[in-house]
Amino acid sequence: MINKKITWKELKALDDIYHLKKTKAAIQGHPYINYLINDKGILDLKRDNIKVIISTEGFEEFYEKEFKLQYDEAKSFLENNGIEANAKKNFTLEEVKTLMLIEENKEELKSKPTNIEDFSNEFFDISKYLKNKTGLRNAVFKILDITQFPLDKKENQWRIVVDRQNPDAVVLCENKSFLKQTWIAKSTNVKLWYVGGNNIKILDDIDEIELAKPFYYCCDWDLAGLEIYERIKKKLKLRNKDIVLLYPNEPHKKISTYIEYHDSHWNLNKILSGLQIGNFNKKELQLIQDLIKNEQWIEEESFDLIQILKVVLLIKQ
Repeated sequence: MINKKITWKELKALDDIYHLKKTKAAIQGHPYINYLINDKGILDLKRDNIKVIISTEGFEEFYEKEFKLQYDEAKSFLENNGIEANAKKNFTLEEVKTLMLIEENKEELKSKPTNIEDFSNEFFDISKYLKNKTGLRNAVFKILDITQFPLDKKENQWRIVVDRQNPDAVVLCENKSFLKQTWIAKSTNVKLWYVGGNNIKILDDIDEIELAKPFYYCCDWDLAGLEIYERIKKKLKLRNKDIVLLYPNEPHKKISTYIEYHDSHWNLNKILSGLQIGNFNKKELQLIQDLIKNEQWIEEESFDLIQILKVVLLIKQ
């Protein structure tokens, strides 16, 4: 699994190792690099110069699977936006993905100016994130062609999407993770639209042309995620439009609802945790009941969304 704490320095070094079979970058102190050297054994230190890291058998395949596509797209994006992509940048891959999402929605964001705290909280989940990261903040300013955030408008309903000119379907996502992976929209020819939490009011403005496409919802399979799905389903019903809940890949990656970063728990005192039985088919109900019984959930980010969409779109055809 990709370590989101890896910065551009480590990413560039790994890319150098892939292309040149070695790097002189001082990255041995990073825990993930040490893992690749000592535990995974796909990197090693050169015998006659331990400051040089070299690749071993298995590294090329590993890099192509875990990093290459994302690094190449991220590097191209930075260069195309006039942001120098060198080892001095301390961006993480996840931060660059977020910058890509911001650029994708540039015109929408510029039309509804906000303050730095709300913008930071919306895209980086922490209100002071951009205040504490000068380089990243400057990159956001460069992408949006601004020098600072106006401080007089605070509440916005942004339409955050990854567009396609003639999509086969529209996928509403509870979280923004898949929107940061723009190749998903390209490889499946779908429009990805962030509609989660309190951000569902924007559905009121969907035009009739867009409603003609099949609609799917991708979310965490926990109480909060499925409640949002029910609210969306109810809202779209007023427009005579149905939406299909995307079923997680099997085998299901179930985890406890009581892990540190998760705060949505099932209501064990209500039938189906208070969800409406009629909103789900038999297969979905069985999975939900199992999750409730074992107090587990399935994280949206664990889905192989491309494979799920290939199957549902093929069936639709």
